[in-house]
Amino acid sequence: MATPNHNFITVLIRVGLGAVFLYSGTIKVIDPSAFTGIVTNYQLLSPSLVVATAIVLPWIELLCGMALIFGRFEIGAALLTTLMMVVFIGIGFYNVYRGLDIACGCFSLSAREPANIISNTARDLAILGAGAWILKTSWKPALSR
Repeated sequence: MATPNHNFITVLIRVGLGAVFLYSGTIKVIDPSAFTGIVTNYQLLSPSLVVATAIVLPWIELLCGMALIFGRFEIGAALLTTLMMVVFIGIGFYNVYRGLDIACGCFSLSAREPANIISNTARDLAILGAGAWILKTSWKPALSR
């Protein structure tokens, strides 16, 4: 059984992670054309998939953020955020391998924002760790319900 301090830490991490994804999704929903430009810069998807990604991904981030903040479907939201971070980290390294210096579009839609693989990866690993923490602490109690 989790201690009260353990539960408090998990709630803080869950709400913090939710806020990160709520913010990230909101800026993209507000300006979908700018986010479409960011997705296009990655040079990974066909034009139709770029548009679909630019429309769907922000809403997934918003829904995950709200689920985490309100503590509903947090296991699914934590799993999705964790998987997204694995993909985003992989794409970041792939861009470095290809010699591309692309603004990530995570928290700013400015295409002029220089990419910094070290700080982006450190931030993404912290977010990945938060999602993994929520999965680790929430999964077992959900199975025993």
